[in-house]
Formats: sequence, C-alpha cells, structure tokens
Amino acid sequence: MAFLDNIRLKLSIRYINKNKKISDKEKKEQIKNIKKLIDEKDYEKRMSMLHDMTCDYLDKIFIEQNACGFKNNICVRRRDMMERGIKKPSYEDGCCHGYKEGKNCHYLGDHGCTIRNVACKLYTCPYLKKRGIKYSINKIYCTRYMLNWSQKVYLMSTFFIPKNEVLPGLIRKRYHV
Repeated sequence: MAFLDNIRLKLSIRYINKNKKISDKEKKEQIKNIKKLIDEKDYEKRMSMLHDMTCDYLDKIFIEQNACGFKNNICVRRRDMMERGIKKPSYEDGCCHGYKEGKNCHYLGDHGCTIRNVACKLYTCPYLKKRGIKYSINKIYCTRYMLNWSQKVYLMSTFFIPKNEVLPGLIRKRYHV
C-alpha cells in the first residue's frame, strides 16, 4: 500500500507543477497535506483528516475570493434578483434558504453553516457558474488522488449531512471502484 501512496504523491506533485500556477506557499501546503494523509495508517482517521482538509481548503478559497459576495446577509445572486424585480419569499441566506419549505437549512446558524459538509461547500449556484466561479472535487489535490471514483460521487452527493454521518459511507466505498 505504501508503494501506491508514493505513486499518488509523485503524481500529485507532477500535477501541481505542470497544470496550475500556484504560489510556492500554497504548493508546499498542498504537498504537506498529501504527505500527512499518506503517513496516517488508520484509514478511518485518514478519511476524517481528508474531509477536514477539504472543508478547510474550500472555506479558505471562498473567504479569500468572497465568491458569494454577501452584503447584509444577501448574496450577489439575490441582490441581482432584487434589482431585476424577481420576487422571492426571502432574499437572505443565499443557497441555504429552502424555498420549497419556506425555511433555512436547519444547519444554518447565525454565523454560517454549523456542520462541515464537502458537497455543500463545493456547490455553486448557476449565477456564479456563469461568471466562471465553479469548484470541482478533482481540482483539490488531496481528494483527487486519495479518493476513488465511487467515493468522490458519494461525497459530492451528501448535501446537508454532518461529517459523522458521511464518513461511514465514505469508508464503505473504499473498494467500490
């Protein structure tokens, strides 16, 4: 298994250097995260670490880019809808507001989401996609090289589910390639 992990590390380093211009600091951080995952021998702990690293990375990117452009708890898409006169029951809380039920996601707290969920963090609305803002599980190095296809599909389809409920399914899909 260590041989396979070393190959994955080499591939990830090659991918980082060849396909994307990133700062040396970010490159070192990504490589350090992959090494931490490879060094962790307990598979359950490895998947937990991977989940946390992915959430941390996505949080960092969204905060740095201010992708949703929240002002006064209203995202850029909802502000555009208000300007165009499109009526909605509420313009607050962006994608976390459930219009069918008329209430917010029950994990949405006063200062954002109260759970760590990769699928929710990867989601971008059509408004942002039209403006070129889109995130993919394969663009995050640790998920690209440390998860199989079945695990990636599972992880991207677990919206509104806390980490402690996602991890057992992620672990079960270890050998489902």
